[in-house]
Amino acid sequence: MSFLDMGFSWTMSKALPYILAVILGLILVYLFRKKLRKNFIVKWFFRVTLFVAPFFIYFIYSPIYEGDFTNSSNIIERTEEFTELEGKKLVVITIPGCPYCSASIARMKKLKERVPDAQIEYIVCNTWGDSILPQEALEDYIQKGGDAITVRRATNSQGMARLAENGTGIAAFPSFVLVDGNKALKTWGNSNFGVAAMDEVELELD
Repeated sequence: MSFLDMGFSWTMSKALPYILAVILGLILVYLFRKKLRKNFIVKWFFRVTLFVAPFFIYFIYSPIYEGDFTNSSNIIERTEEFTELEGKKLVVITIPGCPYCSASIARMKKLKERVPDAQIEYIVCNTWGDSILPQEALEDYIQKGGDAITVRRATNSQGMARLAENGTGIAAFPSFVLVDGNKALKTWGNSNFGVAAMDEVELELD
C-alpha cells in the first residue's frame, strides 16, 4: 500500500520515502560501524556509501523532478476564448496521440479516487486544421479514463492551445487548468504540475 492510499498528502507521499531512505542509511552505518577496520579513508568511504545508497537507489526508482515540490502556476484572466470552461473542475488540455497526456490519466484517476466529487475533464484540441476531430482521436482517453474522467473535443481549439502556453508562448501538452466559476484560470504545464500543485488542486476540489 502506498502512502497516498494511507491518506498522506501528495507532497508527504513523495517526500516520506526519501526521509525513510536517509534513516535507513543511518541505521546501516550504525550496524556496520565495527565491521570494517581499515584505514581512515577506506572506513569513511564505506560509511558514506552505506549512508547514501538507499537514497540513490530509491531516487532511481522514483526520481525527483524540478516541478515536484515547487508550485509554479500561471494566472490567466478569462476572455471570450475560454467561455467553454465552466463550473468548478480540473481541466487537462490534450492533443490526439500524446503519450504524456495519456500517461497523466493514472494520476488523475488517483485524484478522483481521493476526491470522489471532483470533476476532471480532458479537452482534446484539434491539431488537424478546421476539420472535425474524429472520434477515434478521443478513444484512448475515453478508454483509460473510464467513468472517472470526462473527455470531449475542444469547442475552441485555438483558445485552448493558447491557454496551454502557460505564459511561455509555446503550447505544451498536457496542460492543467483549475477552473472555478468566473474566477481567473490557474494553469500549470506538465513539467511543473508536481505534488505541491496536486495538493493545491485536491484542496480546491474537495
